[in-house]
Amino acid sequence: MMLTSENLIKKPPITVKLGTRAIDAVKIMYNNNIGSVVIVDEKGMPVGIFTERDLMRAIACNKDLNDSVEKLGTYGKLITVKKNSPIGEVAEKMVKNNIRHVVVVDCEGKLVGVISMRDIINEEHVLNFLIKSVTEWEGGTD
Repeated sequence: MMLTSENLIKKPPITVKLGTRAIDAVKIMYNNNIGSVVIVDEKGMPVGIFTERDLMRAIACNKDLNDSVEKLGTYGKLITVKKNSPIGEVAEKMVKNNIRHVVVVDCEGKLVGVISMRDIINEEHVLNFLIKSVTEWEGGTD
């Protein structure tokens, strides 16, 4: 069985609407113990993401957390994967774009979920592969 992005989604995505204040998004993230919220338009379509990194950047740059999530997060250039994307493609996209969260959409662009780097690392098949690779790299299989 090939692992796909859909297999890695652990829980339903948490969303905020365009115009939501960043501070309110942070409270939602805290209350749900998550590292990101997906920004959706009036039709519920994903148009951006607000993450812990965006919060840190905003604080470090003295931005106003009363500004909207689309102003402080990623908006308009959202990086997504299809729900049937292989796990390797998902990981590669995250590494190439230096992101820790990727939004999963269906063939119509509707939100399916969010995958974090932690979701990939915690996947048993991936963990076993990494352990095997490290063991071989360290010369443990001579």
